[in-house]
Amino acid sequence: MENKTSKYFKYAIGEIILVVIGILIALQINIWNEERKGLIKEKETLYKFLQDLKSDSTYYQINFKRILSIDSLHKELYLVGFEGKQSLDHSTPNYIRRSLVYNPIARENDPNITNKIDNDKIREEIQIYFRSMSSVAEAQLEHESIVYKIRDYLRKNRIHNVQKWFKSEMLTAANSEITIHIIEEPSLIALSKNEDFQQLLFESSVKINETKQSMTQHILDNTRLMSKIKDYINNND
Repeated sequence: MENKTSKYFKYAIGEIILVVIGILIALQINIWNEERKGLIKEKETLYKFLQDLKSDSTYYQINFKRILSIDSLHKELYLVGFEGKQSLDHSTPNYIRRSLVYNPIARENDPNITNKIDNDKIREEIQIYFRSMSSVAEAQLEHESIVYKIRDYLRKNRIHNVQKWFKSEMLTAANSEITIHIIEEPSLIALSKNEDFQQLLFESSVKINETKQSMTQHILDNTRLMSKIKDYINNND
């Protein structure tokens, strides 16, 4: 009887152990499945974010070219106003009143993306990128505030060629090249010798160069982040 009880007890313990092992295996499989689903969802989120980063990259390059053009006009006006240069080599004097159109979509389309990413390194890279983005936005707004002052100064000195504006296609075609004639070279050359305008030119030059520095770093951050995300997605296929 004792042998039978002992065998039954051992058998029961063995059954219990098998049941526990089965439960643990089932739990582990469930964990693996949940991790796999989480990784798939994370990769989908990052892939969409990557497409936005690519769009922003193209937009940044356009803005950077505009920054360089504005900066180039500032230097030309300095040579004319201070060094006695007789003419402008710059093809678009209208850029003296031009500001940047800074509207990246990556953060706007998914502002809470860092809460959806489990990978610490990728999340940290995104946070660095967002801080860099904020620096550019701040610099751009500071430059824009000076541009508003310049526009007001141009208006008060009647530099805008109003007839050219209303006779142009600007009312229907925002990218019309006729905008370069809204401010004509002789008028801007004469204005560049004015001391009040020179002070505004100085302020604008300082702010556009701060924007250039911020944008340069941000473009590097954009490129690095895209590379990190691509590597992460490819390594987890």
